[in-house]
Amino acid sequence: MSRKRDMFIGMTFLAVLGVSCFYVLGGNENGPTGYPFSSNWVWNDYEKVMQQARAENKYVVIDFWAVWCDECKKMDRVAFRDPEVCRLLDECVLLKVDVDISPQLKSEFRVMGMPTVVIVSPEGDEVMRAVGYQTTEQITRLLTEVLGS
Repeated sequence: MSRKRDMFIGMTFLAVLGVSCFYVLGGNENGPTGYPFSSNWVWNDYEKVMQQARAENKYVVIDFWAVWCDECKKMDRVAFRDPEVCRLLDECVLLKVDVDISPQLKSEFRVMGMPTVVIVSPEGDEVMRAVGYQTTEQITRLLTEVLGS
């Protein structure tokens, strides 16, 4: 009886582990596919975003992000879903940078910790920066200050 129970527990553990691996490797946890709150974010393509910003004369909001960063995910769930924040973000060109995929952008912008939000002018000059978790109110204040809304 003990052997059957041990076999059952082992098989159950392997099944849970297998499902978890498919979940994470399938990109369902986070990442560019299936990003629920906005289709306006461009992932890891700085040149494309800057070209759009210059053409539309808009500021660029760069969100430096990582899969392993819990505070980054919390900002995505809370601050970046707030209706007022979304309204302000609609006035900008949006770039999410996964620092593990685009370490050169992390270096170029001297990002030391995450989350880091950098706002850049259409000409590419850094205008403002916020490091660490930002509440809805803090993001709203940051964007309002830059956009003058």
